[in-house]
Amino acid sequence: MSRTGTHRRGFTLVELTIVAVIFLVVSGGLLTTFLTGQTSYLSSEAYIHVQQQARQAFDTVVREMREANIDPTGLPGNRLNFRIARGYNILNECDTPAPTICWGNDTTTGAWVHYAIVAGPGGIEQLIRFQTANRDDAPPNPCAAPTCRVMANDVRLPTGAQTPLFAYNAVARTVTFTLQIDYDHPALPGGGMNSPELSSQITLRND
Repeated sequence: MSRTGTHRRGFTLVELTIVAVIFLVVSGGLLTTFLTGQTSYLSSEAYIHVQQQARQAFDTVVREMREANIDPTGLPGNRLNFRIARGYNILNECDTPAPTICWGNDTTTGAWVHYAIVAGPGGIEQLIRFQTANRDDAPPNPCAAPTCRVMANDVRLPTGAQTPLFAYNAVARTVTFTLQIDYDHPALPGGGMNSPELSSQITLRND
């Protein structure tokens, strides 16, 4: 009676090569999918960030400028000096025989409010709203509550032939507010994302 033995053998070099190639192809596909998804996610987050920064700045500036009493000195430029209406004939402040608007900042009649671009943490340009006693006082460094508030981050500072942040038209009684957000991130295509140059012409009621 004969007995047939079982012969076991390992993988050949060709088989190992084929398996390695398949593994590399699958791994490359998975990595590409992961990187594409990550880039898409970062791009979506950057887009939302850019839109939010622009929207929150425009919402506040446009609403406040319509009712403000601005100082056109130095315009066009990247700073706007103005006063807001605190009330009418406030006792011991604007107490006159005729109805008079008491102009000032959030707390003090005769004081000032400003919008300006400054360098924030990490060199990021910020649009800030700050309050001072005098028209030409410098913005605080850093911007801190309650006299200063950041309106938008990652603001692209207009330079050269670019449109200034604020421009005043005395004939039309308007202020043109122009803003662009430029968000830098090394993982984004091109190294960042920016908004188009956004602009709003605000008709003044109390200049």
